[in-house]
Amino acid sequence: MNKRLTKICKYLTFVLRHHPEAIGIQLEPYGWVEIDKLVQNANAAGKSITREHVQQVVEQDEEKAFAISEDGMKIRAVLGPAK
Repeated sequence: MNKRLTKICKYLTFVLRHHPEAIGIQLEPYGWVEIDKLVQNANAAGKSITREHVQQVVEQDEEKAFAISEDGMKIRAVLGPAK
Protein backbone atom coordinates (compact mmCIF):
# COMPACT_ATOMS: atom_id res chain seq x y z
CA MET A 1 0.00 0.00 0.00
CA ASN A 2 1.41 3.43 -0.89
CA LYS A 3 1.79 6.26 1.65
CA ARG A 4 -1.43 7.97 0.60
CA LEU A 5 -3.50 4.81 1.07
CA THR A 6 -1.74 4.08 4.38
CA LYS A 7 -2.82 7.51 5.66
CA ILE A 8 -6.38 6.88 4.50
CA CYS A 9 -6.33 3.45 6.18
CA LYS A 10 -5.29 5.02 9.50
CA TYR A 11 -7.96 7.68 9.12
CA LEU A 12 -10.64 5.07 8.43
CA THR A 13 -9.51 3.15 11.51
CA PHE A 14 -9.77 6.32 13.61
CA VAL A 15 -13.25 7.11 12.34
CA LEU A 16 -14.79 3.62 12.11
CA ARG A 17 -13.31 2.14 15.29
CA HIS A 18 -12.96 5.06 17.63
CA HIS A 19 -14.57 8.38 16.71
CA PRO A 20 -17.29 8.36 14.04
CA GLU A 21 -18.64 11.53 15.65
CA ALA A 22 -15.45 13.31 14.53
CA ILE A 23 -16.99 13.59 11.06
CA GLY A 24 -20.63 13.59 12.12
CA ILE A 25 -21.58 10.01 11.30
CA GLN A 26 -23.42 7.50 13.40
CA LEU A 27 -22.64 3.83 12.87
CA GLU A 28 -25.46 1.40 12.22
CA PRO A 29 -25.70 -1.89 14.13
CA TYR A 30 -22.50 -3.93 13.81
CA GLY A 31 -20.59 -0.79 12.85
CA TRP A 32 -21.80 -0.36 9.28
CA VAL A 33 -21.90 3.02 7.55
CA GLU A 34 -22.70 3.96 3.97
CA ILE A 35 -19.47 4.49 2.03
CA ASP A 36 -20.85 7.53 0.22
CA LYS A 37 -21.83 9.15 3.55
CA LEU A 38 -18.39 8.36 5.00
CA VAL A 39 -16.64 9.90 1.99
CA GLN A 40 -18.94 12.94 1.94
CA ASN A 41 -18.47 13.67 5.65
CA ALA A 42 -14.71 13.03 5.55
CA ASN A 43 -14.37 15.52 2.69
CA ALA A 44 -16.52 18.05 4.54
CA ALA A 45 -14.13 17.62 7.50
CA GLY A 46 -11.16 18.52 5.31
CA LYS A 47 -9.96 15.10 4.14
CA SER A 48 -9.66 14.37 0.46
CA ILE A 49 -10.80 10.80 -0.13
CA THR A 50 -12.94 9.08 -2.72
CA ARG A 51 -14.98 5.90 -2.88
CA GLU A 52 -12.15 4.46 -5.00
CA HIS A 53 -9.63 5.22 -2.25
CA VAL A 54 -11.81 3.38 0.26
CA GLN A 55 -12.12 0.39 -2.07
CA GLN A 56 -8.34 0.31 -2.63
CA VAL A 57 -7.66 0.40 1.12
CA VAL A 58 -10.02 -2.51 1.73
CA GLU A 59 -8.50 -4.54 -1.11
CA GLN A 60 -4.86 -3.82 -0.23
CA ASP A 61 -4.92 -3.87 3.58
CA GLU A 62 -3.00 -6.96 4.65
CA GLU A 63 -4.64 -6.95 8.09
CA LYS A 64 -8.13 -7.07 6.56
CA ALA A 65 -9.23 -4.41 9.03
CA PHE A 66 -12.34 -3.47 7.04
CA ALA A 67 -15.24 -5.24 5.39
CA ILE A 68 -17.52 -4.04 2.63
CA SER A 69 -21.12 -5.23 2.56
CA GLU A 70 -22.21 -7.70 -0.08
CA ASP A 71 -24.03 -4.98 -2.00
CA GLY A 72 -20.89 -2.79 -1.97
CA MET A 73 -22.69 0.12 -0.35
CA LYS A 74 -21.41 -0.01 3.26
CA ILE A 75 -18.16 -0.45 5.14
CA ARG A 76 -17.25 -1.37 8.70
CA ALA A 77 -14.15 -2.01 10.76
CA VAL A 78 -13.55 -5.60 11.78
CA LEU A 79 -11.46 -6.85 14.67
CA GLY A 80 -9.68 -9.63 12.85
CA PRO A 81 -9.29 -11.08 9.38
CA ALA A 82 -12.47 -10.92 7.32
CA LYS A 83 -14.05 -14.32 6.86
